[in-house]
Amino acid sequence: FQFISLFKEKGTVLIVSFLVLIVLLTLGGYFLTFAITESRISRSQVTATQTYFLAEAGANEAIWKLKNDAEWKNNFETPPGCSTWSASFLKNDTLLPNSSYRVQIQNSDCARGQIVATSTINIANGKTAQRVVKTKVFKAIGSLTSDSPFFSGGTSENIDINASVLNLYDGNIFSNNNAYISQWSKVSLFDDLDTEKVEGKALANNNLSVSWNSSLNATATCAENVCQGNCVEEGCPPSSISMPMVDFDSQDPNSYKSKASAAQDSGLCNILCNGVPCATKCIFTSSEFSDLLWQVGFNGILTLNNKITYVTGLVELKGGRRLVINGTLVADRTVNIGEDNCWANKGQKHCGFDQITVSDLGVGIPSGILTKAKMNFGPYSSSQDIEITGLVYANDEIRLVSLPRAFNLTGGLLGRKISVTSAWSAVNIYLDNTLIVEGIWAGLRPPGGEKPPYSPIVTIEHWEEAY
Repeated sequence: FQFISLFKEKGTVLIVSFLVLIVLLTLGGYFLTFAITESRISRSQVTATQTYFLAEAGANEAIWKLKNDAEWKNNFETPPGCSTWSASFLKNDTLLPNSSYRVQIQNSDCARGQIVATSTINIANGKTAQRVVKTKVFKAIGSLTSDSPFFSGGTSENIDINASVLNLYDGNIFSNNNAYISQWSKVSLFDDLDTEKVEGKALANNNLSVSWNSSLNATATCAENVCQGNCVEEGCPPSSISMPMVDFDSQDPNSYKSKASAAQDSGLCNILCNGVPCATKCIFTSSEFSDLLWQVGFNGILTLNNKITYVTGLVELKGGRRLVINGTLVADRTVNIGEDNCWANKGQKHCGFDQITVSDLGVGIPSGILTKAKMNFGPYSSSQDIEITGLVYANDEIRLVSLPRAFNLTGGLLGRKISVTSAWSAVNIYLDNTLIVEGIWAGLRPPGGEKPPYSPIVTIEHWEEAY
């Protein structure tokens, strides 16, 4: 019996030992698997980081080529081929052994495209790691007015600011002759801190003077008679810049009148009188346009839903009318906004403040008010703040006189001569070079298929990555 008992005890120990061994082997296997997995994860993370930076290097090389490679730069920007241009290149073992990256670019428009950079690293057992980086890039159109949304381009005409408050954001003031600030005026120019270039400068090709009772706050003042601040880039005085010319009514299909005529022939014109359709034209005589304004009545609203509305004569907003421009209003002759309080017509007389609003319809569509002659904003021009998004352009003089409320403009104000006597109602102007360019060219393309003056900076619009 003792022998049997001893045998049982030894058998139990053997079984327990065997179980312990199994547990230890299992734990060992688990830890080994865990260690192997951790090692693989670690290697994977290292490889993933390497593939990412490799793909990023490829994308950055493409951006560098757009800035510095003459062939790439020309193909990226120059019409007509730039709108569909594509290119690619492949680099092997450039930054890491057993690695490569392929970069492709495809333009969706001139100076606008998508870069796709695909990196590959060969790892063990014939396997590869891959990363894809996609980025959309573009070059903005450069300024035609030296980044100046308050621009006087006449060779013998001036900028005159009297009894006014002018705040100008992200850009400069430029006069192609003299600039005068007087009669308790306050002019403040602000730099755009998001750009490398310094804005907020007062520039005059001849003299610039500020009376003792007025103030000019600017990052620099650069003129013939004064040179304060950083004027190295512009010079003292800055170089002359001619008035950018607008093609109002030539036979070219890109002129304003030609585009308005084409839209009218295609049935794309829509005018609303107090919210009700009242005309399907884009081109009007002065009397036809005046009849529409009279038709809406006192405090009535005339809404121009045409991309371009062209008036072959004088435009007058008076007698308590409200004009909403969703696009561009273009006139052959003078445009008067609120010069007169009353309007007598057909045995009736309406008196009151007017109101004008201009909205931008999107990229490539011009917006604003343009005239071949003069433009006047008078003492009855608004019952509320004037809001304009687009280009205010006169081939002659622009006058802002005794404004009853604030004048807010996003875009630019360009005239051969500019006179502002706002009676201290604030004139607030925000630079938008794209709106200025679209207004001058009647779209995104310069006349005659010329190459636009693109900015040298390549802007990244969107960046994404994938395995």
